[in-house]
Amino acid sequence: MYVRLGQEVSEALGDKIDEPFLCTLMGGDWREYEHRVAAYKGEAFPIDEYMRILFERINYTIENEAIPLRPGAKEVLDFCKENGYPMAIATSTHKKQAYQCLHNTGLYEYFDYIVTGDQVTNGKPDPEIYQKVLKHFNVKPEQAIVLEDGHNGSQAALKAGCNLVVVEDLAQLTDEDRQRAILHTFKLIDVIELLRSDNETTAGL
Repeated sequence: MYVRLGQEVSEALGDKIDEPFLCTLMGGDWREYEHRVAAYKGEAFPIDEYMRILFERINYTIENEAIPLRPGAKEVLDFCKENGYPMAIATSTHKKQAYQCLHNTGLYEYFDYIVTGDQVTNGKPDPEIYQKVLKHFNVKPEQAIVLEDGHNGSQAALKAGCNLVVVEDLAQLTDEDRQRAILHTFKLIDVIELLRSDNETTAGL
């Protein structure tokens, strides 16, 4: 959604942003998003107008369109709930948009704690958002498993010392992200087998 709307809004303003660049911004802080778009497009690009219209379009889309779940999402969440895993959302998305998405998709009730991009000082790839989750649950980094799909989030998780699972999609990743993950997959459902394995060997995290 963010990539599509970024292209549509920038094209309407006369200077379309290409998809590969927008994919590098996924999962990061909105302040960094604005800074990088402005630097990428140059001084002639109307960055203030772009960001204003983009947020309007994002809010409208979230409120009026169904955001599809990735295959396996409900199955993974049900497995975690049934097996007593505390779960949190740690997202760069702002609170209003994040909560709207979670309610629209029926996922809100699964989560014990939610931290959004406007509730931290430093966004991903800074580890602050994951450090807040660890503090909330009073757990050590090595006891936590973080699911991420892009470089910014992966780096935040690794810097926080958490176990990283990379479920690859559109967002940019590096070889380091993939290699340092305890699981790298394209299928979200594969996370269940990882958790089953943990339960068999460690009685759960």
